[in-house]
Amino acid sequence: MGDLEQHEAFLRAIFDTPADDTARLVYADYLQENGQEKRAQLIRVQCELARLPPPDVPSGQPERRFALLTHQAMLLIAPPFAETDLDRGFSHPGRGVNLDGRELGDPLALRWKIVTECPHWFGATNLTVRSRPPLDGARVEALFAQPAFARVTALNLCGDEVAEEHEAGAITDGLLVVYQLHPTLAPSGLLALVSHKAMRRVTALDLTNNDLDNDAARALVRSPYLDNLKRLNLLAGNRFRGRVWQQVIARFGEDVVGGAEEGGDDIPF
Repeated sequence: MGDLEQHEAFLRAIFDTPADDTARLVYADYLQENGQEKRAQLIRVQCELARLPPPDVPSGQPERRFALLTHQAMLLIAPPFAETDLDRGFSHPGRGVNLDGRELGDPLALRWKIVTECPHWFGATNLTVRSRPPLDGARVEALFAQPAFARVTALNLCGDEVAEEHEAGAITDGLLVVYQLHPTLAPSGLLALVSHKAMRRVTALDLTNNDLDNDAARALVRSPYLDNLKRLNLLAGNRFRGRVWQQVIARFGEDVVGGAEEGGDDIPF
């Protein structure tokens, strides 16, 4: 197992058992053995601080707490971990990850970026991707191949509706505002998405504003990997005609896809 895979294995173990310090401390040993002594010390110090009794308890060891806090303050000076909200050495996953889809063009570089700069992404369950150009099939495959995203259950791939100003011409004065869709997902990306078995774990999916057509809707309906969806935002900003929307409702249920006015506000990002 190479160095990158070692880091990823430790980070998976840490965020699979977030209440247990064991994996964090073993990872600290590995970091120290590989030249990242300050990073290792920070994890150990914050783990020890978390185990100390509260400062207002008589046995709260105020001298030890002060020494640890002083050491922690010195360690936090060095980036990229110069943060004050770390939990035993790691940022909290928070509401989720926002990813620029262009980074999927170099999956190896993205993996290294995550383990060195954003290790808390291994704990994220919500992932939002925006991409210019839209994600094709290869980049969707690269997305699912990222070890950091193995816990994601809410996936937001909605495009953007951007107001663009144009000259109104001789008939009217001023500017004409036109709303232009900038999709995140290309048709080949949609096909790769619905064909991937990793979609079995996804419970919330936003595909609005991607200019998808009836063929895309039928691909969603035929997918064997979308049975666990509890919310699918789809109608707004896509081009469904005829009876295809009724097929979508029949496949997923109206409580999942909503009605004709559904939008993208209900997915928990």
